[in-house]
Amino acid sequence: MTVPGQPCYNRAMDENISWKIVIAGAAFSLLVLGIAYYLITPHESAFFLPEKIEKIAEFKETRVSGWKEGKKSWEFTAQEGWTNKNQEITYLTGVKKGVIYKKGKVIIRDLSAPRAQVYRGTEIVETYNPQAYLDLGKVADSQAKSNRDWSKIRSDFLRYVPDDKKSEATGNVTLTKKDSSIFAQKILIDHDKKIAYISQNVKLFRKDGVLTTLTLQYLGQEERLEASDQVQLRVRENKLLTEINANHASFFTDMKKDVTFNGSLEVKQGKKVSVADAGVYSQNKNELLLRGDVRAVFEKGGVILKPETAQKLKDPEARIMLKAKTVLTANELNLSTRNGDAAAKGSVLVTQKDREAKAEFAAYDDRTENLTLTGNVYVKRLTHAATPGNEWLNAKKLVISVKDETFDAIGVTGARFKL
Repeated sequence: MTVPGQPCYNRAMDENISWKIVIAGAAFSLLVLGIAYYLITPHESAFFLPEKIEKIAEFKETRVSGWKEGKKSWEFTAQEGWTNKNQEITYLTGVKKGVIYKKGKVIIRDLSAPRAQVYRGTEIVETYNPQAYLDLGKVADSQAKSNRDWSKIRSDFLRYVPDDKKSEATGNVTLTKKDSSIFAQKILIDHDKKIAYISQNVKLFRKDGVLTTLTLQYLGQEERLEASDQVQLRVRENKLLTEINANHASFFTDMKKDVTFNGSLEVKQGKKVSVADAGVYSQNKNELLLRGDVRAVFEKGGVILKPETAQKLKDPEARIMLKAKTVLTANELNLSTRNGDAAAKGSVLVTQKDREAKAEFAAYDDRTENLTLTGNVYVKRLTHAATPGNEWLNAKKLVISVKDETFDAIGVTGARFKL
């Protein structure tokens, strides 16, 4: 039996079901879109950083500058920049062609850095991973035509304070000037005095070797460097290494000028260890001249020099323990950094085991391991126990073999005096 109106009821029910499907599908689509948006949106995006949220006066590819006391303090080209709401800090990215001034004169130029920020009022400039050129020379200033007249600097961070007229670079700092480069963790630059105070793991790289020290000062006007505390210069010529240790060293960026050493000077070179009051190293002449109470030990070829040998040379009592070795004292000792030869003069005294010899001059041949004494040569001759004292015999020349431990006197004339 057919119920009246039944077809109409079925059509209405079908229409309700269709709308429910459409609504459910739309809700599901919105849910999927919401999840996808959540997943692909960076939750810590730089866009939401405080400086981004508070930024005003945003600019791109613009030349910006700051002024202090009526004079330009800095000027940069930046890819992008903005100022915060209080206009206290200007943030810059992609900085290039940066210039920093001191009383209208350029002191830092060609500065580039991924990021920089400048503080309004103080005009303090902070840059991250910068590289730039500093006015630390006697002829630089803004008139210098070539960057070679400037010092190039790289670091993790560089901060310039206009009121103090000083900059501070920290973290993996490299300062390059002419033929030398300095690596350290901290450099404080006084732009008024043109002095750089360098500290923390200081290494100076030269063409002839590497100098390490605890502190280093670079005096720009004189292009001079002063190294203090645990100074060590390692010079390598051909295969010969000369290691110089001292309390202080003074030298110049011009490598043709000499390096002077003072204070507890020690020199290790091949088969020799020397100590002295002071020394002068000449890269131009390939030599190191030691002066003032010079003492040296000459070892046989193949013998490894022990670290305590230099300390024994300094200590008069400990020097007795070195009698088995060939020991020389003199007023001066000139060491070749090229071939290891040496020349001594002034009150030369050589001891080897129980033998002694005196002269005005001595020459050491590193290849043959021979010491040749000339000029008023005297050789001590041991006397018998029954005869007190020692006789000194005059000779024309004396050849001392370090390798064979022998004395070979030439032209002996006889006993001259007794001690």
